[in-house]
Amino acid sequence: MRPGLSLPLLLAVPLACRPADTSAAAKQAIDANNAHWAHLTSAGHADSLARFYHPNAVLYPPNMPPVRGVDSIRAFFAVLNTMSPTLAIRAESVWASGPAAVELGRWTFTWAAGAKRPPGAPAADSGTYIVRWVQEGGRWLMMQDIWNSDLAMPAPQP
Repeated sequence: MRPGLSLPLLLAVPLACRPADTSAAAKQAIDANNAHWAHLTSAGHADSLARFYHPNAVLYPPNMPPVRGVDSIRAFFAVLNTMSPTLAIRAESVWASGPAAVELGRWTFTWAAGAKRPPGAPAADSGTYIVRWVQEGGRWLMMQDIWNSDLAMPAPQP
């Protein structure tokens, strides 16, 4: 084979092996999950929320160590959801390729009136998030979930 003919072939192989862009279908499924997620959070269904996560998932909540594994994630949400919060989630973009997707979005969180909040927790908060999703068995599951607050960190005590 002549060198001039092999270069186009070498360049075409990675493109042919690349998974299909599944962004539109993934965004539709993720938007549906997010709508269900917000309802389950307000209703305090930690067990149902845990089903959105892969068994080896990791949460990265702000100002806390990572929460690893679906059982620990269930326990995390069981405590959080006892306070009847209201959560809104909005995916701003979803990029997917084959069975992997990355979602970028915004969230708002409001504690129920009269709810006993954790010490120092504001009545409302908002921020951004990134979730890495994987598709297994026809379902999109969260593998890594990180979120950040728009609120400034509290000032250090003198």
